[in-house]
Amino acid sequence: MDVREAEPLARYQAMRTRDADEAEQVVSRAYVPHHLRTWGPVDARLNLATSSRLAFGYLTYGGEVELRVPPMISCYHLNLTVRGKTSVRHGRANTTTTGARSGVLLSPQNESVLTWSPDATQFAVKIPVASLRAQLSCLLHEPAEAPSCELHLDLTAAAGTGLLSAATFLAHQLDTGGTSDLVREQLESYLLTQLLLAAEHSYSARLRNSTTGPVGRVQLDEALDYIECHPERALGIAELAAAVGTTAAALQATFEKELGVRPEAYVRDVRLNRAHAQLREGRPGDSVESVARRWGFVDIARFRAEYSTRYGGYPGRPAPG
Repeated sequence: MDVREAEPLARYQAMRTRDADEAEQVVSRAYVPHHLRTWGPVDARLNLATSSRLAFGYLTYGGEVELRVPPMISCYHLNLTVRGKTSVRHGRANTTTTGARSGVLLSPQNESVLTWSPDATQFAVKIPVASLRAQLSCLLHEPAEAPSCELHLDLTAAAGTGLLSAATFLAHQLDTGGTSDLVREQLESYLLTQLLLAAEHSYSARLRNSTTGPVGRVQLDEALDYIECHPERALGIAELAAAVGTTAAALQATFEKELGVRPEAYVRDVRLNRAHAQLREGRPGDSVESVARRWGFVDIARFRAEYSTRYGGYPGRPAPG
């Protein structure tokens, strides 16, 4: 079996080439114009899924290469090294990355020189400044400027592990096919939140100290009402916090203290209830798959397992006894 069939974002093939000039052109169009230098043959592959919020890619060159990248001005660029090694000079900062252990976040204002080992593969994510600012503002519940970020990302720390897991899960969900806009918005929001928690930047201290404890019961009730009224919306922690007028950290602390669950688990439970109710109605044209996707469950096997655990029977069948 060809291992490439199982690589992330395989459904979103954007480039397969051994021509260095073509690789430079395609990657330049996908991210930012740059110069590609090679030291021998390449076997370049790019899988790329784009949305209004970000461009999410999986990239390898299959040879030793150097990229010279000018300031991106309107975008950040995130590289999460999955395999191999890279060395990066970004402005005056220098670092190296290794597979599943480190990555980099390139800021808009500096030029960069990146050298990839022949076996290097990375999640490569283009993030408009407006997208990162909006996510940061939701988390802080106040307007925020574009954050000034440090270059290196430690993917072995708890927050870094969460970031790599978020990228891997987003790729997996997109590869399953049929991912709804609702699910995609949630997963992209989660990826940006994990990035802001993993990176060191000008707002890091405020994010970590944005709460002195849980918020009151009134705001928790407002959040619960909001979820019940709008379960079809993208309801990440940042969006919920903005809706009820608090910080993400404070709201999450309240969910865990009062309900014993994280907000995303509560949202998933509400959607499972809605899917159960719709399946019991037996509307013409409804199938288990269509109802599951309507309520944000892309992995149908996982949906069936959760449904069975919760209701004692498989979706579409009466519970035993």
